[in-house]
Amino acid sequence: MTPPADPAARTVAVVDDDSTCTVVLDRILSRAGYRVAVFTSGEDVLAAVASEPVPDVVCLDLSLPGIDGMETLRRLKALVPSLPVIVFTASADELASDVLAAGGFACVAKTGAWTDLMAAVERAIPGS
Repeated sequence: MTPPADPAARTVAVVDDDSTCTVVLDRILSRAGYRVAVFTSGEDVLAAVASEPVPDVVCLDLSLPGIDGMETLRRLKALVPSLPVIVFTASADELASDVLAAGGFACVAKTGAWTDLMAAVERAIPGS
């Protein structure tokens, strides 16, 4: 993995209510040079994105308390249509077409193979 050209300007928002997952993603993304903002609900990330600054990419789990991940994806895309949203879920194969139809950038399996998620993040952020 190549660190972003300007790590200070690259922020990845991670949205997941599973603390083990957020700790792992925070560690992996931080080591790759990204700033990481962690959110545990759709409501929290929507409030953050509605204010400035908008993250460069959002990594979004579908199983969230309150507003579920698909509705969060739709609302994120309504707020900032150009925002890349990568959905990571245990059911990636089954849900990929729904995620892409809702405006998602990619749908990645949440299997512990974090290299696929990192590759999607690097594709989503120009110049990384």
